Amino acid sequence: MEELFLDLIQDVEPTPSQKEDAQRTHHTLRYRLDSGNIGLRIIDSYLSGSYVRHTAIAPLDDVDIIFLIDPSKWPRGFLADKPRPSVVLTTFERAIRYRYPDSVVQRQRRSVGLALNKMHIDAVPAILESSESGRIYVLDSETEEWILSAPRVHAEHTTHVNKQREGRFVPLVKVLKFWNKRIPPTACLKSFAIETIAVRFFSEVGFSSFTEGALLFFDFLAQFVGEARQNWRSDFGIKLSRWAWTPTVPDVAGTGSNLVAGLEEQHRVKFLQHAVSSRNRLCEALDARTPERCENRFQAAFHIY
Repeated sequence: MEELFLDLIQDVEPTPSQKEDAQRTHHTLRYRLDSGNIGLRIIDSYLSGSYVRHTAIAPLDDVDIIFLIDPSKWPRGFLADKPRPSVVLTTFERAIRYRYPDSVVQRQRRSVGLALNKMHIDAVPAILESSESGRIYVLDSETEEWILSAPRVHAEHTTHVNKQREGRFVPLVKVLKFWNKRIPPTACLKSFAIETIAVRFFSEVGFSSFTEGALLFFDFLAQFVGEARQNWRSDFGIKLSRWAWTPTVPDVAGTGSNLVAGLEEQHRVKFLQHAVSSRNRLCEALDARTPERCENRFQAAFHIY
């Protein structure tokens, strides 16, 4: 079983060429935006998302970049302490389009997307809340609000849990994100929600192998549909049972965000049922009498066909 996990971990790891493409493209965009009028409005920039947390899985074709801006460089409304998000986003869209005239530049709800040959970059304008907290405000151009976020705090939590679990946490998260990606769209969660559940869970629960870690994770989720095999005395702040007022996966950075807000009941149940099914397939793999049967049940658990 552990050999099968190690093979899967190797398979989901982004290739060296993908990592090189990501590094080259984000450096180029940051360099190009550090000029002209937009360069005078940007205070700092840094990477965000799974790429910087080292939890990205192959193919690595998406990179997020936070651009900290000086809000005083944009007009503000009466008594407003921040500019309108849609105005800031329009500025970034025009600046990127000017520097990449032959590429697809798309304005999105909270970022500007830049589609290159092998890589998609999301440029995320943000305002620093405070250097002490590490938290920032990211925009929402539809609601015209600035929303609290903390990408650097997320990275710190991932690093901390990975050290706690002797380097096994990050590879296991990649496997769990791969599993989530393989289940139907009507059942899967956002990958960051999977990672956040894992951070909350494994910061308290230890494991000595990838096999044990995956079984514990799936069995923990199984409790929310009454099919856990262990007696879980804590939900670690996660509310996914039918009795919960609303499904909740709280942001570990304390921003108040719920990463599964709006999750519909049918979607929630399907997600949990897939977790139960994958736990059962892994148990069958452990009990298999032949390597072939073990591999077959392992592949069924992760929808590898």
